[in-house]
Amino acid sequence: MEVLAVIKHFMEDSTQQVKFHRHMLRIDNLDKGQLGVLENIDELYTLFPDKSNLTPEELKAYIKKKNPSRDISYVADIIDSSISQAIGPEITQTLMEAVIERHMAAKIMALCSPVVSNQKTGMLSEVDDVMQEYSDLCTLSDKVDQLQDCDVSFQEAIEFRAADSGIKWPLAGLNKAIGGVEPSLGLVIARPDTGKTSFILNCLSYFAYQLKDTDHQLLYCGNEEGIMGLKARMGVSLLGVTTEWAEQNPRDFGEQVSQRNGDCVRFHGGVRSTRDVETLAKRYNPLVIVADQIAKFQLPGNKDEGPKALANVYGWFRQLSQDYNSMVMAVAQADAKSGQWITMDNINGSKTDVPGELDWGIGIGMIDEPGLESKRFVNIFKNKMKYGRKGRGESTFDPERCRYKD
Repeated sequence: MEVLAVIKHFMEDSTQQVKFHRHMLRIDNLDKGQLGVLENIDELYTLFPDKSNLTPEELKAYIKKKNPSRDISYVADIIDSSISQAIGPEITQTLMEAVIERHMAAKIMALCSPVVSNQKTGMLSEVDDVMQEYSDLCTLSDKVDQLQDCDVSFQEAIEFRAADSGIKWPLAGLNKAIGGVEPSLGLVIARPDTGKTSFILNCLSYFAYQLKDTDHQLLYCGNEEGIMGLKARMGVSLLGVTTEWAEQNPRDFGEQVSQRNGDCVRFHGGVRSTRDVETLAKRYNPLVIVADQIAKFQLPGNKDEGPKALANVYGWFRQLSQDYNSMVMAVAQADAKSGQWITMDNINGSKTDVPGELDWGIGIGMIDEPGLESKRFVNIFKNKMKYGRKGRGESTFDPERCRYKD
């Protein structure tokens, strides 16, 4: 009954069809006749974009014209039955959720049936895939339509290009090249013990202070241990104090971090699945999402292997940045060949697929020689933001205060 109500809703309001049609077309266990009607509605609105609604007669005539030798009585019955549904325009989202839940539940029941009858075991991964599909379909309800017309003037376009969010990076070179914090997927890579986690924490603390007196939040997703230590180091970076002072003055440390908006950074450890990331993104709607050790995140349903599987994970995070209007800062280890200047070639596990998903990339290198322990060599090796500027420069790393300085 819910599917018929959706068909009626789509026929009566093209804007609702444009917003929600991709939900329905992604449900793979719909009745074929119902799916065919939905596909034909989509085709008609595509052919006639100025139409605000469709009558049953128009839809039937279109289907008959496409299939002149086919008996469309079953399809016509579906259309007539949908028109008889009593619905109101305010229930679209509730209606979509009911359809999604019913059909996803049917898929899980079909998977469980052989297990109940002792005909099959080991269905956990298949159920996991269906739950990921369910999560993806549900979150579509919160996403803006991806088919956007760019109907602004050229003046407005260049003004938009020149503007940014106003949220700056802690290093001037990054502000000049990448611009302010904008929805995008970026990667920070470095060799172990070079200071890439400190760089991320420095960025989060710098962003947090600028977001004071706003409701924006920042999200750190890590899949390893030590989350409490990372949170403490972020506070040290925010205040610019030494770790020793913070440990000796824990109450003052906590109060001052809160006063400078450190509480807007939400730290979560043990985040190992993209499904967990999606749950947290929905909870906080963060301006920035950090995906630490991105290569270790599991993407349910990812059937590929090697570099392609890794690229799929990056692609998922890229879509996440668009869906939640957030900047995703991925963090990864550079390969063993990397040195002073970290480049695109040092991305572990992929030389082409992963870089293709990125909007920007930052490499942090160092030289292991006496007198250069505090020097870090920051290289912007990819950049599609602003005017696509690249660049490299030296920075001073203060591990005691978890800060990078120009």
